[in-house]
Amino acid sequence: MAACLDYLGPVDREAIARAERRRQALEALEFERARAAALRERLESIVAELDGPAVDEAIFAQLAPEDVEVVRPALQGDEAEPVESLEVELDDVEADTTAWLEEEIVRLQEEIATSTGRQQAFERYLEALGRD
Repeated sequence: MAACLDYLGPVDREAIARAERRRQALEALEFERARAAALRERLESIVAELDGPAVDEAIFAQLAPEDVEVVRPALQGDEAEPVESLEVELDDVEADTTAWLEEEIVRLQEEIATSTGRQQAFERYLEALGRD
């Protein structure tokens, strides 16, 4: 009821429009920030999947075997060794998967750059909105 009483007198339409635009821009900015965070998280996951095994092997070479036995399953899971008769087929599938993941990294980087640009645009809008 109190909100209705506020509109019985003169209405500052510009103030109302500015407040609504600020709310909308902030909502869009938060969406872009969350989207960028999700994209970065996916990118990090793919990079860890592709490059993690090489990092692991370099570190495992420096650790005691009993430490490797503890750490490896937590980081790499219980990966079974491929059966030799399926090795050629698995290599093809692995190469295709790696190529797709490399393309996905490029796509995610582009999406993150686009999102960063959108965030900056919303931030500039909000800054300009606050100046007037």
